[in-house]
Amino acid sequence: MIRSDRIAVLGAGIMGSGIAAVYALGGYEVGLYSRTEKTLEKAMKSIREAIALVTEEGLYPMQDLETVVGRIQCTTNEKEAVQDAFYVVETISEVKEVKEALFNTLDKILPREVIISSNTSYMNIFEMMPAYRQENLAIVHWVAPPYILPLVEVVKGPGTSEQTMKALMQLHEACGKAPVRMEKYISGFILNRLQSAMNREVMGLIQNGYCTPEMMDRAVRTSLMPRGLLLGVVQRMDFNGLDNVSNGLKNKSFKPFDAPPEKNIITDMVEKGELGIKTGTGFMDYTDEGMEKAVLKRDKELIQSVKLAREFLEHPIGKARK
Repeated sequence: MIRSDRIAVLGAGIMGSGIAAVYALGGYEVGLYSRTEKTLEKAMKSIREAIALVTEEGLYPMQDLETVVGRIQCTTNEKEAVQDAFYVVETISEVKEVKEALFNTLDKILPREVIISSNTSYMNIFEMMPAYRQENLAIVHWVAPPYILPLVEVVKGPGTSEQTMKALMQLHEACGKAPVRMEKYISGFILNRLQSAMNREVMGLIQNGYCTPEMMDRAVRTSLMPRGLLLGVVQRMDFNGLDNVSNGLKNKSFKPFDAPPEKNIITDMVEKGELGIKTGTGFMDYTDEGMEKAVLKRDKELIQSVKLAREFLEHPIGKARK
């Protein structure tokens, strides 16, 4: 029997565990699946820490920690995880064959009315399910860390029903997220496409010696990001003056950087084992504070930014045009 209070999350890595925490905070019973007990043990430790942090910092209403954690049932059995769930979320690795195998399994064991979504960042999962599943199929893409950042991109497939889209928007709003609706699939959706375009410019400026990584981040932190919290990237053009923006688009004095060469400063660091915060060094050095302290500091400061962003979202300047 399908239960309206039960969600299944398949995959218990960084994203899956964080997503499970959000649904548990929203009052849902969650079946959390991974292939190994070790991954589930690590996931539950992360979930406990995440729930404690976001409630103590006031990002979510204070709840009894054990009650929230108790809503999550871990299992290494896919069928057990999805039992009675009205909604199933796939958060496994971005490998097409692995996803296809899981979707094939889900097609065999789930009733047709169950909503299925994927947290994929780029893949067209609508090509991986039969026609009769399409009306209850969508992409629901979260942003790391999912228990803090509000964005959830809800992507409509060619056959996704309006009822499914509305249900997913309402579900994530009720869980404290800020869902953004996309009317059709495009690889990368909104956030990753913007980040990819920006990464090309970032790499081009640094790789070619125009500025250091430190100066790049200083420029962004003191202009683009604070302004973006209030105005985003579209409304900012209204405040600049659309005539000025139009003239700027016609400016041919510079052209965007191409994708970085195959051998670049990032590949050099990867070859040296400098992978960023998880190894202690990347563009910056984190060896003094270590990964756990650095991540906790990031999370606490992100929470302050999200609180401010919520204020701006709740009291916008202007309104959408009809």
